[in-house]
Amino acid sequence: MNSANLKYRINIYRQVKNKTDFGNDRITYEFKCSTRARVNFSSGSRTVVNEQIYYDVDREFIVRHYVDVVDTDIIEFDNYKWRILSIDHDRLYNDIVIRATKFDE
Repeated sequence: MNSANLKYRINIYRQVKNKTDFGNDRITYEFKCSTRARVNFSSGSRTVVNEQIYYDVDREFIVRHYVDVVDTDIIEFDNYKWRILSIDHDRLYNDIVIRATKFDE
């Protein structure tokens, strides 16, 4: 991959499980790293759920092969949170292709 294509800065947050005083697991997200990525529009749709309109948007984030990312991580891009759907290692270009969908907290 040409490094000039990595135009956008993304932040990756890693899932951390903590025990509460009552013995329950509490899931929080801690900042893991910040890296540059190429961002492609993957798909988008409009759905109606319980008489509310939702706009589902999927993106494709392409990062370098050395970025430590797992499928339970959260990506922050363009002031939105993105849940990872799949991770694919592209051996030909030494890239990682991450497909993610936007979600609300």
